Amino acid sequence: MAITKTRHTLADLLAMPLEDERIYEILGGELVVFSSPDEPHAAVVIGLVRFLLPAEDAGYGRVRTAPRAVAFDYAARGEAAVDVTHPDVFFVRDERRAILGRRCVEAAPDLVIEVLSPSTRHLDLPGGRKWAIYERYGVPYYWIADPEARTMTQYLWRDGRYGEPAVLQPGDLPTCPLFPGVVTDVAQIFAGIL
Repeated sequence: MAITKTRHTLADLLAMPLEDERIYEILGGELVVFSSPDEPHAAVVIGLVRFLLPAEDAGYGRVRTAPRAVAFDYAARGEAAVDVTHPDVFFVRDERRAILGRRCVEAAPDLVIEVLSPSTRHLDLPGGRKWAIYERYGVPYYWIADPEARTMTQYLWRDGRYGEPAVLQPGDLPTCPLFPGVVTDVAQIFAGIL
């Protein structure tokens, strides 16, 4: 008996209903479905957006959030892309804003931030499938926000992989060369958690 596995693409994702409040991603051609994030997750996303909006206002780039799809292999495959995620928050330098396509982002952002949640943490952390996609496509800066630990872990991509992390806690000030001078206390990012 032959067993076939359906391979999904960006075209399939773009045809899916938007009103069911689920998040659909395609990881290596496999469709992965998540339920809506919980309140702590949503609060941290808002904290991250507040942190990054001054970078957008200063003209450094554009801040976007899920459910905006990012097709990492769009340049090679177009709507047949098989590595499509919805990062919680991401940033694209202003000089690269052309990748912000009408229906999806058409290349790797300059910064991706994932907020850990019980259902997705295994994908976001080192060794996870989303981690592997971000590393493979060379996302220069990958940050992981942990609402439980109230930490921000920053990774820098160099020589084809992510190096040792910098783990920031409340009192620390996350910075990034993409938007010099834009800083906030890590505590502010997690301040909305009830």
